[in-house]
Amino acid sequence: MVMKFEKYFRPKTLEEAIKLVQEYGSDCKIVAGGTDVVIRLKAHMLRVKAIVDISAIPELKNVEIGADNAVIGATHDLMSLSRDPALCNSQWEIVAECAGHVSSTQIRNRATLGGNNCNASPSADTTPGLLISDAVVNVIGPTGKRDIPIEDFFVGPGKTVLEQGEIVVSFTLPEQGERCAAAYHKHAIRGDTDISIVCVGVRIGLDADGTVNKARVALGAVAPKPIRAHAVEDLLVGKKLTDDVIEQAARLAEQSITPISDQRASAEYRKEMVYVNVKHMIREVAAKIG
Repeated sequence: MVMKFEKYFRPKTLEEAIKLVQEYGSDCKIVAGGTDVVIRLKAHMLRVKAIVDISAIPELKNVEIGADNAVIGATHDLMSLSRDPALCNSQWEIVAECAGHVSSTQIRNRATLGGNNCNASPSADTTPGLLISDAVVNVIGPTGKRDIPIEDFFVGPGKTVLEQGEIVVSFTLPEQGERCAAAYHKHAIRGDTDISIVCVGVRIGLDADGTVNKARVALGAVAPKPIRAHAVEDLLVGKKLTDDVIEQAARLAEQSITPISDQRASAEYRKEMVYVNVKHMIREVAAKIG
């Protein structure tokens, strides 16, 4: 099918991009990799007058790994991100790991971290890694800059809190602390090329005596948007990771969700897979910390 739009722009600066988005308003669509938007345009599911391609804006591709935080540009492609040595060997390596689970090699070469999250899919693979890392979405628009905690960024399927004319420029990841590690699992029938039936991210921080001082549990494909399992986190903090505590946490994760049944899995199956994978991910993280 032929894509139908009147204008295509590829600005070289953020200022130029913001002006274009303001000019065309709701009649334009921002793209970077285009792996989702192009499909929708070809299927005539999306109809706009202008396409604003932000992939040529240099600062949106930067990845800066510091001692206290990391800043990842929104248009950095997922393949490069998944293999970035500095990121892979940092306290935020889970973000690189999650990027490596997105679809196929061809898609990862085009798809971006910003696009994967701005699409607001409940099953997006990079989102759990950002959620358990307390990421902040850095946004710029006609009224200036604002920083949005990643947990507050999603409203529902395909919907975010972005206002008209706003552009996601980067994601900031804060320091995670010592004796802290993370793990991610994507459960899908055909592996990474398939959409997740369930995806689970877990981050745990331990005191020297093995007591949990930090817990983050993120679940995807089990609600209208990616979620944090706060009740599970609260249960874990202050306890040691005994078999009984891990069992309680996994069962609580299962009981705290109300997923839907669809063509990929039943609600009951999703609940069971959350139980199984939360248990496995907590154990995996504990083993990483040692």
